[in-house]
Amino acid sequence: MTHHITIENLVEIASAAVTEELLHEFNRTLQSFCDEEENCTVIFRTLRYTRIRLCSLRKYLPDRNPQIRFLDVAIADITTELDLLQRYGKVHPLPESLHEWNGTLIDYVELIYGLQEVGCIDNGKITVTELASFFNRMFGMTIKESHFYNAYTDMKRRKNDSRTYFIDKMRESLNHRMEQDDLKEIQRK
Repeated sequence: MTHHITIENLVEIASAAVTEELLHEFNRTLQSFCDEEENCTVIFRTLRYTRIRLCSLRKYLPDRNPQIRFLDVAIADITTELDLLQRYGKVHPLPESLHEWNGTLIDYVELIYGLQEVGCIDNGKITVTELASFFNRMFGMTIKESHFYNAYTDMKRRKNDSRTYFIDKMRESLNHRMEQDDLKEIQRK
């Protein structure tokens, strides 16, 4: 059965939810969609795109806007449904990674902690554990949380002026590349 509820419907209902009753309406609509739609891929895609749109909408609301609380609940409800889909095997996991991490574990951990610390993903609301899980899926890796934390502890024990060797090396390499590109442009003129 192809369900009539779309991403636009869910976003519209969630963004209009500024009372408990309207939030319940959103939850009823969400539950109806998840229960009645037979194609799990359609459910998964619809929920993922809806969550992305709601997170984007939330980002642009003023901090004191009361709608933020309702959007957070709607986003959490969608996340729960997505987790249930994945947990009970109704949605196939992402295909194996086409890319391979070739750096060290400490480089990997440094990058993830750096990205989390600057808050450039999910408005800084993503935890290191969630970010590590995302990167592990992206690179087809399985790193135990204890190994991840031990690598971070090793980074903290570094005694040099800068303890971010990998990020420093990345910055230097990128600056060098841009300098080389500038030289090539000058030579072409």
